[in-house]
Formats: sequence, structure tokens, C-alpha cells
Amino acid sequence: MKRPILTFSIIILVIMSIAGLASAESPATKPADELNKSQTRPEMESSWLLHPPVVDGDLSEWAGQTKLYLTGQNADYPAGSDLFSPEDLSAWASVIWTSQRVYLAISVTDDYVVSGSTAWRTDDMAGFVFDVDNSGDFSADDINLTLNPDNLVTANGGWPAGYEWAIHETATGWQGEVSIPMSQFGGVDFLGDIQVGFTWGVQDNDGVGVENWMSWAGPEFLKATPQEGLLTFTNGPVRKWVAFHPGVDGYDGIIDSTLDSWHPDQRYGDNKDLILYSRNNYHLVLKFDIPDLGQDVRVLDAKVHINFTSSNHDWTSYVRVYRLLRPWDESAVTWYNADAATRWASGGANAIGKDRENRRVSVLTLDSLGWKTFDLSNDVATDMYEHPEKNYGLIFRAEEGSSVAYHLASSEAGSENAPWIEVYAEFPPDQGN
Repeated sequence: MKRPILTFSIIILVIMSIAGLASAESPATKPADELNKSQTRPEMESSWLLHPPVVDGDLSEWAGQTKLYLTGQNADYPAGSDLFSPEDLSAWASVIWTSQRVYLAISVTDDYVVSGSTAWRTDDMAGFVFDVDNSGDFSADDINLTLNPDNLVTANGGWPAGYEWAIHETATGWQGEVSIPMSQFGGVDFLGDIQVGFTWGVQDNDGVGVENWMSWAGPEFLKATPQEGLLTFTNGPVRKWVAFHPGVDGYDGIIDSTLDSWHPDQRYGDNKDLILYSRNNYHLVLKFDIPDLGQDVRVLDAKVHINFTSSNHDWTSYVRVYRLLRPWDESAVTWYNADAATRWASGGANAIGKDRENRRVSVLTLDSLGWKTFDLSNDVATDMYEHPEKNYGLIFRAEEGSSVAYHLASSEAGSENAPWIEVYAEFPPDQGN
């Protein structure tokens, strides 16, 4: 509903009145001894969800989520305000989280929406503060978020890279959704009912400047304060390492062989002893399958453990690991052939983009014997699990270093010596025990 045009004199009076009100109620100018100093910090919970809502501005997916309602009567500041009715300004907000993002929704009731001006900070607006270190003051990993009804979002005063949002006006005001990448929270893992400082609020412009505003906890909704509330991230998943050894508990998901440039037709697939030789002479190819870990389980990381049993010199090799791009047969693979009927595009599976990738997914300095661990890039483990049809395994290449041959136990060497893997997996709360 749009208000009728005021006469010039009335406009002047209203502007003067609102200016005085804004000066009296502004959080930047309010005397410290008049702030709400409640000893009990209000709390809100954010539940973990496996399947988050679609960020499209439609809040119907939030029907079952906990909502915080904010009116002039229950706002922490200004407390007990009678300056506006719920129809003039009120709101609810909700926060949920997944392992990748934090999602928030807001629905604002406002009988006169003002947006789209060049001075957007004085338009109708909502603010959310995530005080990650719970310090009561701004820190580098904190997030100060603003939302305007004309689909404008800022994070710490700038453009929110990686965020997703959708905000629009409604018949009774405006509403929207925002998702924040978990990486924006400074690498904090919210597992274990982690609490962060938190508050939020809204402000109202009825056409002549900011008339009113209110905060859920503390005297501000645009920055952290000691009086802010607490947000607890609950119901998180369980993350743990799971090991798989050949021949143990029925696991038989590892195949391996050596590609030998000096004996290019030699097959090593049945050997218990394989060779990795520096200067690109002998390569190791190894493929592991990750068993099905259950519905809705995510694999986040993986490691390959290999037992190096002997070497011809006490010298150093620098091993680099790449993903293979085509299938191969353990019983038939050689320097030239991927299987009995198919040749590598280049000997030693060296054709980048055809036989293997150019991106290194693991590196290791090999200068001693015993068990060595190759940490794979996180996205590689995830992709291998989610797309097993594209999992052709890895090639280990000793591309630099001294001329030294390292011998290693193969998958045929028995469960105590064979290569084995472990994966770091995320289980939904009800599956992680």
C-alpha cells in the first residue's frame, strides 16, 4: 500500500521528527548505560540437514524449521517498544546448516516497503551477525550480513562471493533466503554443538528515512556486541576414518601392477612384489574401489598406504600421483597396453588427457622403507565414491630423484603387507554409531 503525497510543510515536520527519533534510537549514539544489559544471552538452535532447501525465495520448505519471531514487544532492543505494530514491522528468521553451507530464511511484515534507492543502507533492511569466535566484537572470520528487499545482499560491507540468495517483496512485506559457504566461517567445524555469537534484526523506512529498527539480542543488529545472543549448531553428522584391507571382512577392491619401460611386454599383475623406479622407468598403477557405506553417506577424503619393502640404493625419489583416464586390466596391463586389446595412447600411460590427468593428486618424498601414506586430494576421493564408473585408478610416477628402484608389496602379498586404503566419511547422525 502506497501512502498519499504529503504537503511540503508536513514532510518537513515528519523529517524533523524522524531525524530526532533516529538520533535518539540509533545504536551508534545510544548511551552505554541505557543499553539492555540482561545477564542471560538468548539462544537459538540451527539444525543440520542432509538435504537443504532450494534458495529461490520460496519459504515453504522452511515450514518445519525452528523460527525466531521478532516484534516491537519481544525485541531485546529497543525493549518493550510501542513505536510500531506487528503490521508495521515484524519478522521471523530461521537458520539451518549442512556440511557445505549455512542457510538462513527471513520473512518480514512491513506495510510500506522501501527499497532500491542509491542510499540502500537507509532502505528497509535486515541484518545478521555471526560472531564466529564469540568475542562480542568484530574478528576476521565473522560475518556481518545485510539483506534488502530489492535482492541486494552484502557481507562485511562488500560483495558476498560464493553466496546464494533470492529475496523479493510480498503482499505483506518481503522475504528471502541466503546460503553462505562454510569456507566463509574461517574453517570452523560446527560439529559437536558448537556455539557462535549471533544476533539479527530489521529496520523500517516508511518513505522519509529510517523510522524504527529492532534487534533480537543486544543493541546492534549490524555488528557484534557483548550482549549478542548465541547460535548453537546441533544434530551434526558423524565423521570418521574407515579402513579397508584386502582379504579382511571380504574386501577385495584393490588391483595393482607395474609398467616397465625396460621390459615393455612384461606383466606384473600376479606378482607379490612390484617396482617403482625413478627417472620414469617403472610406474605403479593401482585402483581401489570404495564399498557402499550406506544411504546418504559422503566420502570426504582418502589415503593409500603402501609398504615399501626394499630398494637397491638408499637414495631419494620424488613420487607424484595422477588419476588414470581409461580402464585397464590387472592381468594384461603392460608398458604399452592397458588391456589385451587396447594400447595406451603413449607408453607408460603417459598421454595427458587420454591416459592420465596432468594434475597431481598426491606427492611424496620417498627416502626410506616401510609403510608410506599417500594423501589424496579431497575432491578425488569424493568423485571416486560418487562416480565409480569413472574411477580408473591412479598412476604413481617417480619422476625425479636418484636412480633407485623401490620394491613394494602388491595386493597379492597378503593382508598384512598389501596396500590398503582408508576413507574419511560423513555419516548422517542416525548412522554414525
